Amino acid sequence: MASLSPEELQSRFDEFCEWDEKRNNLFKDLLRKTVEDATLIDSLKIDLENERDSRIRYQKELRDLVERKSNADLILNKDPYVAVLVDGDGAKFLDALLQDPHKGGAEAALRLKQEVRNYLQNTPLGTEDIPIIVRVFANLNALAKALRSANIISSETDMHTFAEQFTISRAEFDFVNVGYGKENADSKMRKMFSHYYKNFQCKKIFFAGCHDYGYLHELRECKGDRDAKDRVVLLETTPAESSFRSLGFPMVRFDSIFRCEFLKNERTRGITTPSSAKEALGLQSAELGVRRASETSSVFDAQIRVPTPASAASTGAQSPALAQRSPALSVTASGNGGVSVSYPPSYAKAGGANGHQNIAIPVSKGTAKRPRVIEWNKYDQRLDPPNKYPGVSDEIRFNQKREKIKPVVLCNEFYLTGRCKRRVCDKHHEEAYLTPAEITVLRYKARTTMCPKGPDCKNFECYLSHHCPFNNTCRYGASCKFWKTDWGNLHMTVDSLVPAIRWAEGSDFPEHL
Repeated sequence: MASLSPEELQSRFDEFCEWDEKRNNLFKDLLRKTVEDATLIDSLKIDLENERDSRIRYQKELRDLVERKSNADLILNKDPYVAVLVDGDGAKFLDALLQDPHKGGAEAALRLKQEVRNYLQNTPLGTEDIPIIVRVFANLNALAKALRSANIISSETDMHTFAEQFTISRAEFDFVNVGYGKENADSKMRKMFSHYYKNFQCKKIFFAGCHDYGYLHELRECKGDRDAKDRVVLLETTPAESSFRSLGFPMVRFDSIFRCEFLKNERTRGITTPSSAKEALGLQSAELGVRRASETSSVFDAQIRVPTPASAASTGAQSPALAQRSPALSVTASGNGGVSVSYPPSYAKAGGANGHQNIAIPVSKGTAKRPRVIEWNKYDQRLDPPNKYPGVSDEIRFNQKREKIKPVVLCNEFYLTGRCKRRVCDKHHEEAYLTPAEITVLRYKARTTMCPKGPDCKNFECYLSHHCPFNNTCRYGASCKFWKTDWGNLHMTVDSLVPAIRWAEGSDFPEHL
């Protein structure tokens, strides 16, 4: 080996020192990493123990949850059933079934059960013999009169016999007589629908009420529920309106059980001019092709004598004064044991145009008071009579009287309906405190408030508005309280203001115009 110079030796030495330093740094890094890994291992051991404990706990909880779910499924699937709700006032059974009440009632029950079974075949419920509960709600007396008037049944007792046979044919089938009252069947249908819908054991509800817009609100409320479309089935009898179809629920028809057409006396009959006021009031209804039952409660029970040219001619010469007071009357048979009399504009004392007059008929003392009337359009929305703007002087006097009694306020119910039903009312009640003109002002102001029930209201005494009083002339636009409601935009168009149904207070059935 050749000798190295001192410089070379120093360079070699420095190089070895550098390598030693790198080696030492490597050892230091390895030691530090070993310490860090040992710390991490200790932490992971703790985490592992925690995870092991958690896994054991979760496995136990899972077993508990599985057991609870099994118990819940057992409860949920225990005693399942299907409900069928029928508004019998509108959904009527086939003529052939009604005409043989002793056999027809049982046959209708059997067919209804079989139709429901057939529908359920393609569903998970089709694999088991699930009970079917049927509830038919109807005013039997009124329904029997209507069917008898339409010559479908020969006697009103046939309807009662049919209902009895339908009920006794199966223990879970009931034909319920709700008695007199327009709301009775509706309210029971709504209550029972709510009851069955909230009951998890009821797996499916067949709802036969597509003829009545009043049920739309209840159906819309459950429309957003996740399982609603799997549980609710609309049972169509007479043609359902588009509003029901737009809900998205499945719809089915049982044509082997229910009529798909209206009764003839549920439609408007021809308008005739009677030869006497007695005929006009339905007391000789044979002339009109309507059989009037003596016990039927009607708006024409009292003999209100209204002179007509024909009746005057039958009793002798007619005076000019009588002729001036006696324009012709238009009479429409309602088909349920009564007639509707349309009086000419000369009799109208208040109201507006387009058939919304508040009619006052000059009758002698002691005659029956004309019943209140509610009208609906073809969309089943309640129509209000036009809201006449009060006079300025009347409004000034009204405001003066209202200021005079402050802080007490006027009782709208007392002054607008003639009575206050509240047991305790701290509002102002005083007979003759307001003149008729001032009551008109109060009525106008009350009509600016929307009824809580909207166009679905069926209260004859309601003095609030069921749509915008100004309709297409409303100047408030989108800020109007009637613009965006639970029932949509309540500004009626000209077409929507045409009445299609009229219901007189005390009458069993409405009149289709």
